[in-house]
Amino acid sequence: MAQKLILRKRDGQMIRCETNTHFSSSLRELKVIGTDGGIRSVPLNDLKAVFFVQDFEGNPAYRPTSEYSEESPKAGKSVTVTFPDGEILRGRVLSIPEGGAGFFLFPADPLENNEKVFVVRAPDVVVEVDE
Repeated sequence: MAQKLILRKRDGQMIRCETNTHFSSSLRELKVIGTDGGIRSVPLNDLKAVFFVQDFEGNPAYRPTSEYSEESPKAGKSVTVTFPDGEILRGRVLSIPEGGAGFFLFPADPLENNEKVFVVRAPDVVVEVDE
């Protein structure tokens, strides 16, 4: 079964696509299937994050919260990630490997469209562990 992804590029572009390949942080590029059915490769270092989503449209009227609830993920450390474009994500991470390409963040709000987010490591991405 194909996994729906939204690739957010560092230059602000967004790519809606799917993949049938198991995602690994050791990949240098992602092979994805565009909404037009075409296959393309996207270098991981061109991306700020890979959003694993339930669907491409989401719910435009829903406003996700950064607060934790009873349904929020319980395992891992709570972190706040700030991207250079000002976007802020809050959630839990199981680990942040040193020198790795990035890490998975599980959003604080379990009702939002994002199931998980792979945050691509870059010097201008700020990760703060919440206490």
